[in-house]
Amino acid sequence: MKSKELAKKVLIDLYKNLDEFSKDIIRGDLADIEFKGFYLKGKNGKRFYIRDLDDYENLEDFEVKEREYWIKSVNLKKYEDGLIIITLSSKDSNEYKFINKKYKIYHQEQNKSLEFRERILKWFELDEDELDDKIVEFDTRANNLSQHIREYLTHDLYIYMDVFMNENNVENYIEEDEDKIILWIHPVFLFSSDEVIKGLLAYELSKYNKEILEKFYREIVIYCRELYSLTYKKLKILKELKSLAKKYNDLESLKIIEELEK
Repeated sequence: MKSKELAKKVLIDLYKNLDEFSKDIIRGDLADIEFKGFYLKGKNGKRFYIRDLDDYENLEDFEVKEREYWIKSVNLKKYEDGLIIITLSSKDSNEYKFINKKYKIYHQEQNKSLEFRERILKWFELDEDELDDKIVEFDTRANNLSQHIREYLTHDLYIYMDVFMNENNVENYIEEDEDKIILWIHPVFLFSSDEVIKGLLAYELSKYNKEILEKFYREIVIYCRELYSLTYKKLKILKELKSLAKKYNDLESLKIIEELEK
């Protein structure tokens, strides 16, 4: 195989196997890409390294040995400085193959995404009247979305947006009394879709009745995806959700879960 043909195949398959956040960065041309461990081996055994897309563009065309490649890690720690680092591994093979393996993702130290910071900024930009309107609208929406979930609870349920919560600590908080549950929701979810809010409610309340988990697992999967996109946090409940998705042959949910497991 020729070097340019092999390098092109690797780049196309590499992109296909990336997590959605990294794909978004590349699609939006939001950062330069640096490669580590990405090399071709000539027929004479000499290695030709491709360290960035310029190296690929300027690659001479020559005969190379075919190899198996896979992603070893993606480093996003310098993303805000305009750089992501993708490390590949490879081995000799009789034919080219790109293997879909789990790989390590190194996130920014603050562990919050650009989307998270944009939402918090929108929150702080609201004036007092706008904020009051948004909170009333959200509380009403959340309570409406909780109607079917309430059927599985023995306590009265009250849902509010927690305006005094530390915006950088993305946690929802439950207060319990003898006959009522109060769920305080983090402000970052003010801008979430109905499906995400329903998944959030089902996740937080599933500890009171495991039937909630099975009944609303699809919405919880959607919530897990959004939580990860905002904070890079992976919930331990993913394992149970995966079992339920397999039980119901839910390929769409399985695809989301497998993306989160990378």
